[in-house]
Amino acid sequence: MAEEKAEEKVALQDSKVERSRRALEPMPHLRAQVVRGFGRGSKLLGFPTANMNVRWDFMETPEKLTPEERDVLDFARSCEPGIYYGWAQVSNGADSGVYKTAMSVGWNPTFPDVKAEDFYDCELRLIVCGFVRPEAKFADFKDLIVAIREDGDFCRETLETAELAAIAKDLFFVSKEAEVA
Repeated sequence: MAEEKAEEKVALQDSKVERSRRALEPMPHLRAQVVRGFGRGSKLLGFPTANMNVRWDFMETPEKLTPEERDVLDFARSCEPGIYYGWAQVSNGADSGVYKTAMSVGWNPTFPDVKAEDFYDCELRLIVCGFVRPEAKFADFKDLIVAIREDGDFCRETLETAELAAIAKDLFFVSKEAEVA
């Protein structure tokens, strides 16, 4: 499990949600197949999303999983539910670029029925750089949308620091040129 570094509290002007920059060390490198969620991301919330396949069905026998599947399960089981910042790539999709990401890990308390359309069955690669805030339930849907936008802005700005921007070039991410060679 990744250890947490010092936390830097950051307030966004007029925000109802407190955020921080808490770096993870080491930074988890996760790979998993993209699976269907509830279809809320782009359609309802207005933000593209991709759901990683977490093999909850192997919680009692994780030794039967591939190392990559075990890494995803271990991270999902042991991390604090909430918002994280990092870098993402759909390695075998039409666009294999590496992009800044705000990622939500948890049970989506605003939508009680929780258990990327363009990315289904592709492999998603993530380097999780740090933690932003705990998971929260929003009574007003508009507040949820505002918080998601603010989370995205916060993560984008955080990942623009020289140290974190360099992670986008990590060898963990596959390049099309390397696949051809």
